Amino acid sequence: MSDGVRVLIVEDVAAEAELAIRRLVQGGLRCTHVRVDTEKDFRGALRSFRPHVVLSDLTLPAFDGLAALAIALREWPDVPFIFLSGTIGEERAIEALRRGAVDYVLKTNPARLVPAVLRALRDVSERARRRTAERQIHESEQRLRDIVDIAQEWIWELDSTGHYLFSSESIRGVLGLTVENLKGAHFEDFLHDEDRASFVKTLASLDSHNRTATGLVARWRHADGGFRWLEASLRALTSGAGVVTGYRGTHRDVTERKQQQERITRLTRMLQMQSGINAAVVRIGEREDLLREACRLALQVGGYEHAMISLVADDGRHALPWYRLGMGPDYLLDLDFPISDGTEPDTSLVGRALRTGQITISTDLTQSEPPVAGRSELLQRGFHSVVALPLIVDGARIGVLSLASRESDLLSDEELGLLQDMTANLSFALQYRQKETAVQYLNYFDPLTGLAKRGLFCERLDKLLQNRVGPEGAPTVVAFDVMNLSNVNDSFGRHVGDLLLQRVAERLKHHVEDDERIGYLGGGTFVLVPSQVEVSAENVTTLLESTVFHDVFHIEGRAIRTSFKSGIAHYPVDGADAGTLAQRAEAALKRAKESGEQYLHYQIQMHSDIAARLALEHKLRIALDERQFVLHYQPQINVLTGRIESVEALLRWHDPAQGLQHPALFLPVLESSGMIVSVGEWVLHEAVKECQRWRGLGIGPVRIAVNVSAQQVRRRTFVENFLTAAASCAADGFGIDLEITETGLLHDMEGASRKFRELRTAGMRIAIDDFGTGYSSLGLLSKLPVDILKIDRSFISGLPSDRASVTLVSSIIGLASAFQLAVVAEGVETLGQLELLRRLKCNYSQGYLHSRPVPAAELERMLTTPTARAASRGAQVEKRSG
Repeated sequence: MSDGVRVLIVEDVAAEAELAIRRLVQGGLRCTHVRVDTEKDFRGALRSFRPHVVLSDLTLPAFDGLAALAIALREWPDVPFIFLSGTIGEERAIEALRRGAVDYVLKTNPARLVPAVLRALRDVSERARRRTAERQIHESEQRLRDIVDIAQEWIWELDSTGHYLFSSESIRGVLGLTVENLKGAHFEDFLHDEDRASFVKTLASLDSHNRTATGLVARWRHADGGFRWLEASLRALTSGAGVVTGYRGTHRDVTERKQQQERITRLTRMLQMQSGINAAVVRIGEREDLLREACRLALQVGGYEHAMISLVADDGRHALPWYRLGMGPDYLLDLDFPISDGTEPDTSLVGRALRTGQITISTDLTQSEPPVAGRSELLQRGFHSVVALPLIVDGARIGVLSLASRESDLLSDEELGLLQDMTANLSFALQYRQKETAVQYLNYFDPLTGLAKRGLFCERLDKLLQNRVGPEGAPTVVAFDVMNLSNVNDSFGRHVGDLLLQRVAERLKHHVEDDERIGYLGGGTFVLVPSQVEVSAENVTTLLESTVFHDVFHIEGRAIRTSFKSGIAHYPVDGADAGTLAQRAEAALKRAKESGEQYLHYQIQMHSDIAARLALEHKLRIALDERQFVLHYQPQINVLTGRIESVEALLRWHDPAQGLQHPALFLPVLESSGMIVSVGEWVLHEAVKECQRWRGLGIGPVRIAVNVSAQQVRRRTFVENFLTAAASCAADGFGIDLEITETGLLHDMEGASRKFRELRTAGMRIAIDDFGTGYSSLGLLSKLPVDILKIDRSFISGLPSDRASVTLVSSIIGLASAFQLAVVAEGVETLGQLELLRRLKCNYSQGYLHSRPVPAAELERMLTTPTARAASRGAQVEKRSG
């Protein structure tokens, strides 16, 4: 009230009003006042004057004090109302107070006026302070209720006996229950039997000295009947005397974290079990001892509660338990596992695993499928999941390793993969366990296919050569490759590729009478000595096509069709010993793969080609040392504006003897010899020098794209070297970009993505060169930090007349647009092609229509002379033909 007390006086006599105000001032109150004597003026003053207190006569000629009181209470209930009247009887005074007046003062006793007003103002102030405090308390309580209700953690309170007094609404999200479900319930009703004692013990240990406990993890029953892992923070509530009166706490759901921890623990156990079995393969000589050790490791290291080996009987129609660990000796002793021929349903996991040769799993024994022998007894003993792992020796399914656990939904994909690897290793070791030691086996046989390695194959072939009889006994060596093996590995995983090689080996052994005529040289290459009946190349090809590769390979639910290419070497024309024959069959195979032929015979010319290749490699090393390489540049034209916005730097070799050489003649040698890394670094530094020069001359701006190889990208220092070299010209619209082919990305997709992301952050653009000719896929575009797609010239050449080419190019441009990538069309040679590309909304055009690759000096003239630039777009077709 810094401007004084505002007093509204309802009085028809002005002198009386002035006298009242004088009394208040004399009493120490600074006042401003308004006097009214009608209802209309009273209502108006309440709204405009906003008084702190109302003094009213009881009776007025045109108004009534009680009526004024009713109006004031209705419109301004917080303003104190005091009657100031000359005469007021006791009954009327009581009536006035009952109706809401705070006091009454007789004009004949003016000494009471100031105390009455002061008391009324104090009461108003106290009521306002109390209302503010009550509002703040209410808001605080509401805020706390909101926090409790929206918190993901479950907040609760128990009485001293363990019954729920309070629960937050988050119980619905945590355990699927409602607050009503918990009222009066005891907490033990919701705890897992195995966790109840521990939780009760912890709760009972809390008192006035040890009031809190945290990190207590237990399983709580969900409304759906399952259990969730919850982590608790507990606090005891105590009285002033230190007696525990109840408990408060919070629970948060840690089921996912717990499951992840359990999964990591299981994976660790399985890795240790796999490692133990791999060690046992080398350490233990006898098959029976190895199988017993595998069961022991499954229990003691792998964490399974039961392990059993079942072996196929002699008749091959059923399997019998042979060895078991984890339960009594009489358990499942009389079980017989029939092996269905496919016409009748399987009756056990063991039988199904032996019929299919695939791992068979039941992750929940309460379900009727898949079939499990002895299901009821397993459930009675607390088991919930079983896995049957087939043991395959030399293509034959000899038995099953069964593992049982008391956990449900036991196997993740990673765990299943480890079991597959472990079973494959165990099966592989069993194949030759009784014939050779583990060391001999690994030295002479390929562990994946079970076939002889190069050394053993050549040893056997030499014996065959020594024992041959006459010219008709001259053998032929055939080396053949499984085609598209790398695509299978990249698409489905190396495990599937390994299974494919195993299936090829199995079919090969099935159709070749003598296993000693077969070998595996690694990398998907098999070697074979056909019988004399199959000696011609056509017969060998027919043999492989009609037997090994005729049918689709069915692997883990996938139908995989593949083919082969082969190389053939004849004794004694192509070699007098096994090693030479095998090498020359491989050389013929290599040439067949390069030429696209189904098969090729070894020719002496292949040696000449190798010599020529070595000579070229020597000349290229000299070229690098003596700076015989040069860069030519081909413009990339903005299709809409016709401007040269970037150029591609293309490598040329100026051979002192033969002149300028096209890269198609020498790039393969640079790649195979590893020189591509050094040459690629030279290209980068040369392009940067030109970029700096053009920038200094004020030519441009223009960006330069350089081609990089997969070998460069795989180098550890690739990003550092590239940034160091290119940083000096990355400004004012200039810059260095890089191009790489699709196939060059497939060797290390993750590593390439990480490195390209660093380069893009520094301002470089990434282009996929020759897009559509390699491993084109949405997956490639989604995984790589790419800016530009370059459509290969083979697709552009069919434009605009070839409908298939138009559809393909349009699809690539649409795909690039969906990924917000720019598109460069390579090999543009006609105005018709350019016009179609413009309609298809291709961004850039590159080709002889605009310019052939030219030396730096000629490109500078194009960049600085608009007429020359325009002429390049119309005259290069004739220049190309000339």
